[in-house]
Amino acid sequence: MPHKKLKGQSLQDFLPVESNQELVRRLFRSYYRSHVTSGKLFDDFPDFFLVKPIVLRDPDLVDRASDRMIIDDCIARAQARKGYVGVCKWRNPKLNYYWLELAAFPFMLGDEVTQDNEGEFFYLLTRFIRFTQEHPKRYGDMMIDAETDKDLALMLDKINWRGAKIEKTLAHYSLDMLVSYDPAWPLPEVNKLLNTLKSSELDWCELFFEHIMYVMAQKHQ
Repeated sequence: MPHKKLKGQSLQDFLPVESNQELVRRLFRSYYRSHVTSGKLFDDFPDFFLVKPIVLRDPDLVDRASDRMIIDDCIARAQARKGYVGVCKWRNPKLNYYWLELAAFPFMLGDEVTQDNEGEFFYLLTRFIRFTQEHPKRYGDMMIDAETDKDLALMLDKINWRGAKIEKTLAHYSLDMLVSYDPAWPLPEVNKLLNTLKSSELDWCELFFEHIMYVMAQKHQ
């Protein structure tokens, strides 16, 4: 069916969680019930926005049981952390169709890292690196060899580049809506960070994991 734009609607209208309820419901009905995956509908909302979990409990949003299960699971995880559901828009340029992916926000260490939330994960990794610089007695300084080790410097550049992806979103949402972590970096939080790095499909992430382990081991010798 043709998508009719609401009077005065703009991409920015999807962003405020206090007023985007009806727009989100209309989008979800078109995508999950009418199975619209291309066209002007997808030009009329941003690549990412947050929505209150309760909005997605509307039973009329979807018709497939499998979709309902995925949405309900994301709702439960978002509500457990007193947060939001993040809606990401992706496009297949060859076939010219779009799809939506959902994630629970704020991002927390221990969450699976996907293309939907990697900016949040690497932002937290930059926070941990900064913490070790400011408090080297705790875990050691992860930047200590950055000026002489070209491989380490390259990895840090990649981390900073990915972490900077969150900056665009911070123009619309506060930091506590996007990430949740303990700035004191207790060991359980660090272990979650390490586990994610170790299991990453990016080879250099495993190398950075090994670097952290080496620095921490040197600190305790």
